[in-house]
Amino acid sequence: MKRIKSTMAAVANLATNENISGIKRDSVDKGQKKNGILKGIMKHLSPYKSKGHHQETAETKKELTVEDIEEQIEKNQLLEASKNLIDLEHKILKDTPLQNKTEELESLYKKLENVVFQVIKDSITETNGDLLSQAVNAIVEQEKEDAQYASDNDSLNSSRPKQWKSKWENYIKLSVIERIGNLSDASVIDLTSSFSSSSSSSSSSSSVSQSFLTMGKTLKEDLIHVVTHLKDHYPKDFDVCNTYAQHYHRFLVSQMEFATEYQLGNKDTYYFLCWVHNYYPNMILKDPILIGHIDESKLNSLLSPHTLRQFEATYVDYEIDSVRTYMNKSLEMEQDRWKNGKEPEILGNCHHSELHIDIIQIYNGGIKRAGEIKKETVEKVCRLLPNELKEFFKRYKTSLEEFLEKNKAHSFYREIGITNINCCSHFRNFIEKKDSKFDSGTQQQMLATIIQCEDVIYEALLQVLFQDLKAQFKRMSQGSALCSFQIMQDIIKIAEQFVSGFKTLHPPCYKELIARIHKHLVKEYLTRLLRKKVSHKNALQLQTLANQINECAKCINEFCNAHKSEEEWLKPVILKVAEIIRLQDQCAIQIEVAALVGDFPDIRNKQIEAILYIKGNLSRQDIKSILKVSDAVERTTCSNHKLFELIKSS
Repeated sequence: MKRIKSTMAAVANLATNENISGIKRDSVDKGQKKNGILKGIMKHLSPYKSKGHHQETAETKKELTVEDIEEQIEKNQLLEASKNLIDLEHKILKDTPLQNKTEELESLYKKLENVVFQVIKDSITETNGDLLSQAVNAIVEQEKEDAQYASDNDSLNSSRPKQWKSKWENYIKLSVIERIGNLSDASVIDLTSSFSSSSSSSSSSSSVSQSFLTMGKTLKEDLIHVVTHLKDHYPKDFDVCNTYAQHYHRFLVSQMEFATEYQLGNKDTYYFLCWVHNYYPNMILKDPILIGHIDESKLNSLLSPHTLRQFEATYVDYEIDSVRTYMNKSLEMEQDRWKNGKEPEILGNCHHSELHIDIIQIYNGGIKRAGEIKKETVEKVCRLLPNELKEFFKRYKTSLEEFLEKNKAHSFYREIGITNINCCSHFRNFIEKKDSKFDSGTQQQMLATIIQCEDVIYEALLQVLFQDLKAQFKRMSQGSALCSFQIMQDIIKIAEQFVSGFKTLHPPCYKELIARIHKHLVKEYLTRLLRKKVSHKNALQLQTLANQINECAKCINEFCNAHKSEEEWLKPVILKVAEIIRLQDQCAIQIEVAALVGDFPDIRNKQIEAILYIKGNLSRQDIKSILKVSDAVERTTCSNHKLFELIKSS
């Protein structure tokens, strides 16, 4: 055993000496002779027989020539070429006679470097993982050698350090710049031409925005490519994802800084804000594939805080002004449609206008655009836009008043009124939505204006009906026709004919129309009843009069029921008055008067006296006693139930 160890040591020593001296010898034959001796010794010591070609290769490793290494480079065997160049570098350094090979060595290094970093540059658009691994590992080998050189204080190697990793980062930067610069002609980033082609900011708007849109799309695709196709071929210390991200980021910063040196249009200002606050951080860097691979804390803001504040102030002013302008244009277009002599469009059996759609879309669009930037911008716009909507409703009301006042002879006067009532209904629904972000004060102001718009239209349209009914009610006040059932039937026929022209109202609006007619019929009937100075002492006459009043009340209620009036509170009032007229017992009268006051707290004592005046068999003392009961009733006025205060005294 000792003999074997001793012999192997001798062989190893001989092999080492042979390796060193082999370069110095000029005679190849002598080297071959030594190799033959080594073969014999190894064969004698080995307990195994020769295994053929594999064992022969292991025993006799051919020394690579310059041509061999060059061939490896050409065949993209980059890792092997890198290792072999390092070996050759060592031999040249240790053997003075080989110093003349230095230029040849550096030439090979240059060839390898060119190929390696061309692969690195091309990898941003390529998916050849094996070739990339070869290139990266070749760089790693050179970095290891640089580290070894740095730790060896006695080394006199002037070609070290090669710093291929630093060069790698430079090539990444170069590949990013070339990648963006070589986009297709339709989307090339040419900000200079965008701004210099015209002094108008609006003319450059589309090209600037399109440039950044294309750049953003390319950036995102490339970073995803880095994560999915390149990352696994790099050691962790290269931090390849962040390296690419940082270089793309710096390029973006430089482009934005360049762009902000010019007078940007309002649309471009908005687009830049979207880029900085939303598109870039959320739609690109937070793409599901990229999450966890890019450290955003290492990326500074695309624009300075000062520039961002300026842009945000400019954008908010522009947004508010744009909303105001587009709302006004929509109203002007609507006014033109009122005057064009054509019937408004019918949609779903109802007269229809696009105005409410346009205005709501304009309003919501302003909020949505602000939402594309950041939460704080939305909050600021949401504080300002409601005031613009409030002012629009005022302008809309003024426009309606002017049209309805000056165009009563218009062929489609009624239809235009119906269209706008329907439109107001949509506006009301929008204002009253539970998820609306209006503060209560502004909401109430807008709602009040829309209600005023509705009142203006209803009053204008009902004026024709009420004027016709006025003549009929006047007949009731004449002679014995006070409670003529025939006159009331004529009144109802006129009302029926009138409402038949309003079927194109939205159902809720049609109910409101019927409610207003219902209230008018009751009010006018009571007005005529209280104004007529008729007094009956005979109980039979009072009974007959009460029956006539009941018949008229029934006629009104049947009409309103047929048209689904929801004003139930109005239905019993005439019947209650008739009951007071019919009753003869003072206590019963007091009870009925108290009930009437409880249901209609806006009735005044003077109006109660007018009802009691009809009962000519009541003394003045009886009337005072009844009025005391009325005064004792607690009156809780409901703002929606106003009737007697609308009845003017004679």
